[in-house]
Amino acid sequence: MERTRDIVLRLLDEHGECSVAELAEIIGVSTGSVRRHLDLMVADGLLEARIVRMPRGRPVTRYALSVAGEEERAAEHYQRLLSRLSPALAKMTPDEVGGQGGQAILDRLFDHVAESVADEYRPRVTSDRLDERVQQVLAALTEEGILHEAEDSGDFFTLKNAGCPYRSTAMETHACCAADRRTIELLLGTPVKQVMTVAEGGHQCEYVVPKAPGTPAGAAGAGHDLNETERDAAQAGGLLPVVAQKRTASQR
Repeated sequence: MERTRDIVLRLLDEHGECSVAELAEIIGVSTGSVRRHLDLMVADGLLEARIVRMPRGRPVTRYALSVAGEEERAAEHYQRLLSRLSPALAKMTPDEVGGQGGQAILDRLFDHVAESVADEYRPRVTSDRLDERVQQVLAALTEEGILHEAEDSGDFFTLKNAGCPYRSTAMETHACCAADRRTIELLLGTPVKQVMTVAEGGHQCEYVVPKAPGTPAGAAGAGHDLNETERDAAQAGGLLPVVAQKRTASQR
């Protein structure tokens, strides 16, 4: 069975910031028990705490994973990533490497990683209906740490993830975030727009998937139309650039 500390890490990774009461209710233990674990984890540098003033009553302390906490939680995700990088590198052709800069090679390498992840989970995505495929992809990629939640937002689906499976790497290169988007797109078989990432300062990773066939991904809900570069990339099946949305003061 998971230790309470591991459960807390997992829940904060999946749900984002939580209070003592919220964690105690989910875990099924007393608030005092949860608070003791949280205090120790804050002291160990695994969690960050902030005080939120309420309209009525006492302020509430809310907890979130620190960078160190995310890295501890992400250990298994890094293991998966490392196991996929070598085969992906072996698949690269001379044309993909020759005369290319380092960033271009890295982008293509992570594109191969995205294809391998999609190939692994494709047998689990069997429905012809987009809404059902969204749920099947959600179930598959929750295991990968890429997705945790899907919402029907009217003209499009919104896919979300409160954490980042490999934050330190994602902060060094956009190729990680682009590969996650590409994996979702390959499994759904329709364009997907990445509109927010944790690595770029967002409070979560977020993707939009339009319901209407032929609608450019991100045209609905993202607040802007695709530019020419994005449209060409979508038509070519390539990686779309990430559009980051910074956190507002109330989201920090």
